[in-house]
Order: sequence, then structure tokens, then C-alpha cells
Amino acid sequence: MNDLFTSPHFLAAAEEIIDAIGFFHQQGWCPATSSNFSFRLESSEIGEIGEIGEIESGEIFISRSGIDKGHFQIQDFLHIDLNGQVKAPPHACASAETDLHTLIYQKFPNIKCVLHTHSAIATVLSMQYRQTSFLQFQGLEILKGLSGIQTHDTQVRLPIVDNSQDISQIKTQVEAYLQNHSVMFGYLIAGHGLYTWGESIATAKRHVETLEFLLECEWLKRKGS
Repeated sequence: MNDLFTSPHFLAAAEEIIDAIGFFHQQGWCPATSSNFSFRLESSEIGEIGEIGEIESGEIFISRSGIDKGHFQIQDFLHIDLNGQVKAPPHACASAETDLHTLIYQKFPNIKCVLHTHSAIATVLSMQYRQTSFLQFQGLEILKGLSGIQTHDTQVRLPIVDNSQDISQIKTQVEAYLQNHSVMFGYLIAGHGLYTWGESIATAKRHVETLEFLLECEWLKRKGS
């Protein structure tokens, strides 16, 4: 196995994200081996190991596809490059959605973690609101769980894009939104699930919890209306 998988920084980050994956699984947000997760380490954190450290954007690791998230382990991460190609272990196959992770790392050099979950509420609401192309949240204290927001007296839009088995089509929609909006905390894929990210694993996890809470609030509002 690539020496990178034994580096202290990798092991610490992997353990942190595995804890988050376990939490998401307990919430029912990763059913039937779904969901995928990635993190990035700066090259300076892991040093020069052969060719390791030569990528200016750092080193990226993503979860294997088809793994029960209730039993996810360190060896279930793959080392990929910024274009989504697997660097280690040899002959491993990355998730079809890898390009949706690398897109965020390409666009935002400060982002260190991308998380994708499949809660039932996110899935249903993303279908119900697809025609409006977004969900909007305002006036809720939990909005302060999103980085940079200091007050409940604000508005946050969570865009919704169409689902497709051709990931390049989803990627094109996300890229178009990014070109026209300076702030984006995540997005929903209609009938599919939530993508969000952060400048650390802890921040990304907090964003998942915040957005899932907001989605649940919206669901409860609809039930009560």
C-alpha cells in the first residue's frame, strides 16, 4: 500500500471522517451503501513520499463505492488526483460521483472536505421543490451553523439540480450555479441527496447537520400546513 496511507496526518483525518460517517449512518442518511465522502490534505502535511506532495492542490482521498457505511474502515479510502483518477491502491475503482467532489476542490482551494448524504427528507424535498430550482431558509437560529453567518436574520438558498446517471450532466449544472453565485454552502440533487463541504472535516460535518436540520424544519412546516 502507498506509504501515504500510513502517514500520521492521513490517519488522523481518516479517523475523524470515519467518526462522521458513523454518525451519518446512525441518522439513516447513508442507506443501502449509498453516500460518498472525501477529504484533502495539504502536501505540506504529508511531506515528500516519492511523487507525493507534487500536486499543489494537495492529496485527495475518497470513500470506495458499495461499502456499508455502518462498517466503514480506513482501508476503504482511495487516493485520487484532482482529476478523479485513482492513484492508490492499484486497480481500485472510485465512485461514479468522484467528479462532483473534485469539482469543489478545483473551485475552492480552501475546501478540505466534501460530504454527500442521502436522507429521506432531502430526497423527497428535492423532488417537491425541483421546479423552483432551490429551497430557501430564513429566520432560523440554526443558520448560524453555516460558515460566515452570524445572525438568524438572513436568507440562505440551497440550489437543486437535476439527477442523471451521467455525472457530467450534474457537474455542468453545479458549475453553472457556481459561476453565477458567490456563496454556496451545498446543493441538492433531485431525488438523490445532499452535497456540502467545508474548510475542515468538522466544518463539513457541521454543515451536513445544519442543512439536514433545515430540511427537516421545512418538511415539518409542509406537514403542518
